[in-house]
Amino acid sequence: MNFLTAYNSTFQVIAAFMIFIVGYLALFLSIMICLLLAHFVLEGSRMARTHLMILPLKVVQVSFLARK
Repeated sequence: MNFLTAYNSTFQVIAAFMIFIVGYLALFLSIMICLLLAHFVLEGSRMARTHLMILPLKVVQVSFLARK
């Protein structure tokens, strides 16, 4: 038990450093996940926009042919 009390401040410094490293990694990973989700939302909206831009042309062509 005397060993733990003699090096208590060293253990506290090591623990604080480890908490800092783990916190920094968690922050970095959460930022990367948010950026990845934002990228997927952007790509999904682009695909939806192109699909919706093509859709009226098909409807107009079909309705034009139906009138003949």
